[in-house]
Formats: sequence, structure tokens, C-alpha cells
Amino acid sequence: MDSKQFDQQILLICEEIEHSFKQAESKSEYDDQSPYFCRINLLKTKIATERRIIEEISRPCRFILDHFSLFLDKWDYTIGFKYGNMQAGRGLLSDIKVGEWGNVSLMIGNSEIAWRDADYQYLFYPDKVILRPQDISKTDIAFYFSYAFKYSNLLSEFQDVAQDPQTIYWHEELEIEN
Repeated sequence: MDSKQFDQQILLICEEIEHSFKQAESKSEYDDQSPYFCRINLLKTKIATERRIIEEISRPCRFILDHFSLFLDKWDYTIGFKYGNMQAGRGLLSDIKVGEWGNVSLMIGNSEIAWRDADYQYLFYPDKVILRPQDISKTDIAFYFSYAFKYSNLLSEFQDVAQDPQTIYWHEELEIEN
């Protein structure tokens, strides 16, 4: 099955889950003061993120998020980052969210790094990604990771990212030979 067919299946699953949430919300116990409400809302956010990853963000951003998802909440894979003057070393990636309009948010350690996908271009290296803003008043965001792109099977699936208009650099080590 190719990735577009798989994505369509995932979208159908998300739609079914969202329908189930609507059923859960119709229960009399569903009010904003209940733990049930809190848990359902958390799940709704996760499902909305999954749908938006497929429908709303660019291929370069999806490549990054899919790669990072491989080591979400894994203690032996950490991400370093630099965001403006803030350099926090390395931390555990504990959450990925995609909000409306392609607003992406990563929780790394105790820091939340956020950007709007359409406002950035991407530079890909074997073990880091730099996000360059189109607005020069904003600052670059850099992510450093020990689990290089070449170690996952995603690289072959995302070779089209090299030609994407939002990709301004694609390191030669990321090329796959035929």
C-alpha cells in the first residue's frame, strides 16, 4: 500500500474516532468539571494533530514530525534545540501538537518550541534540521538529534521533500541511491 492510501485510511479512522467522541460528549456525565471531560479532550487533541499532520502541513514539516515521532517519549533518544538566544541542551520529546493553520508545537524537556509551518523553510542535514523563518524579524529554530534520518525507513518515503519549495537545503547524505 502506498503512503497516500495509508493516509486516507488513517483519516477515515480519525473520522470514526471523532464521531465516537461526539457520542461520548452526549453522555450526561460529560461536563467540564469531570475527569472524563479532561481525558476526552486530551484524546481529541491527539486525533486532531494526527489529522492535521496529514491534511495541513507541508511535506518537509511532516518528514520532521514523522521522524521525531519514532522517538517520542523514549529516554534513550533526546533532541537538542536552539531557538533564538535559548539553547537548552538536550531533552526528551514528550509531545507533538499541530493546531489550526499549521501551528506546530513540540514539548522538549520543559520547553515548548512552536512555529507556523507556512512561515518557515527547512534545511535538512543528516542529524539536524534548521527552520529558517521567511520573516527576517523572527529567529531560526534548530533541532539536533542522535537518531539520524538514515536510520529510519522514512527517508525513502520522503525523498520528494528535497524538491519541495519549502526545502532550501537537502544534504547529499540524505540522497538515496537507486
